[in-house]
Amino acid sequence: MALTSYQQGALAVGLGSAFWGLFWIPLRYLEQAGLPSLIAVALVLSLSGIAALVVCIYHRALTELTTPASWIIGINMGLATVLYFYGVMTSDVIRVIFLFYLLPVWTTLAARVIYGEPIGIPQIIVIMTAIIGLWLLLGGVKSIPMPSNAGDWCGLAAGICWGTSLALLKGKAWASPSVHCLCTFLSGALIALIAYLLFTPDRHVQLLPLFANPLTLLIATGFSAIIVMPSMMGQVWGAGILPAPTSALLTMTEIIVATISAFLLIGTELSGASAVGALVILIAVLADIFLKRGSLSDA
Repeated sequence: MALTSYQQGALAVGLGSAFWGLFWIPLRYLEQAGLPSLIAVALVLSLSGIAALVVCIYHRALTELTTPASWIIGINMGLATVLYFYGVMTSDVIRVIFLFYLLPVWTTLAARVIYGEPIGIPQIIVIMTAIIGLWLLLGGVKSIPMPSNAGDWCGLAAGICWGTSLALLKGKAWASPSVHCLCTFLSGALIALIAYLLFTPDRHVQLLPLFANPLTLLIATGFSAIIVMPSMMGQVWGAGILPAPTSALLTMTEIIVATISAFLLIGTELSGASAVGALVILIAVLADIFLKRGSLSDA
């Protein structure tokens, strides 16, 4: 049985976000190879941008780079990416992740302002359920994390930027996802580089470890082309089809994959509360999909 466009969009965003949850692997590898964190982010995004450029050329979509909307969305998503990783690198990881994944709230509000989408009681319940699941997934801390430093505010701002971008992508399925991705990767790489130059006291860029070991660059290139670029393509394409709040909830599959992969690969703690939290998030996402699919003509 063929999947409807709604189901395809949900699958694309869910799987794309899930693979995005592996983004920490090349960043950690590059850091261990001796590269500063922001330079590692800039490198991976630049390599992903090259992959996006190849796809744009193949689909003859470069003319869409002149569309202001593509750059507005791309800069927003690129800024969100850098703010998120900067927050994680400079503040409490749990607090920053929680603040970022409040993004279903911002996406819902942005969709209301931009498109006039109604906000019903069932939707509020689903979002609150997902946030409770996130709280449990991150260990069920004693209190709700609140911003307390610049890194925390970066995490919160990243969620607002990403959530707004998902709302802006609504109805943009006609645009080439590769163009949005290219704008995102180029913007993010440039912002990461500028942030490194502005906020790193010792600004000598030690690129020698990278070029001294070609395998490092090869691994970063492969990961960017095989994982980062396609996963972003899926998220962007799917977000153009789905209601924006649904895209935001599906994006939360990223934190589930990131948590599980970190547990399997580097032995981070995975408590019973975390497992319950992951299940609650999945229930909230499935409930949202079930509630909304009837409103789409091809569901």
